[in-house]
Amino acid sequence: MPIPTGFQKAELQIDGGDTIKCYFNPTEYSVSKSNTWKYDPVTGTTLPKAQFSGGNPREMSISLLLDVSLLGNQASIRPTTDQLFKMMEVPGGQGAGGSSAVPPFITFSWGSVVSFKAVCTQLTVAFKMFHPNGEPIRADVKMSLKQAETASTASSTGANKKGNPTTRANAGHGVHTVKDGDSLPSIAFKTYGDATAWRAIAQANDIENPLHLRRGRALSLPKLDS
Repeated sequence: MPIPTGFQKAELQIDGGDTIKCYFNPTEYSVSKSNTWKYDPVTGTTLPKAQFSGGNPREMSISLLLDVSLLGNQASIRPTTDQLFKMMEVPGGQGAGGSSAVPPFITFSWGSVVSFKAVCTQLTVAFKMFHPNGEPIRADVKMSLKQAETASTASSTGANKKGNPTTRANAGHGVHTVKDGDSLPSIAFKTYGDATAWRAIAQANDIENPLHLRRGRALSLPKLDS
């Protein structure tokens, strides 16, 4: 069962789970990013002022190949595809209906290319080759990924950021796990007695939108220099 020409080894890392080995055809892949701008018509003008409403997450679509050649003595690709479908579900033990009840984040990597941490919004698996008993040995996988955290590449303002000279992440005030009702000012007031110190927490954790905190996220609480 030779692997199609041009495919190279890649990986999918599931947060809190296993790393799935796969093949990737690097002929082409695309990453998209969109922003939302608002234009309110103004009487007597031909071009209203553009108002930035906010950015949208990066999106990436990839096609992967799963094959038993990557799995050692495993005779079927089904356990691996089962992992992918399980990845799309809320892990057992998380309360239904709660804001923390979410499928895990994933990260795609191929060579030196590492994607942003993402959620998978769509998964399609097409089984292609089979043993005589019907067990699949190869599958094509198509995934739509949407950015879930700040990208760790030089193309992001959250990357290669110099540290805030007024803060030190090390030897700080530990870690705070976000819960319902938390905000950066409330966390800063509880930690430092000063709600205006929220910017130090935002910078230490590369938070681009201080109004959106994901429940269950662990925030480093840096020490403030006097």
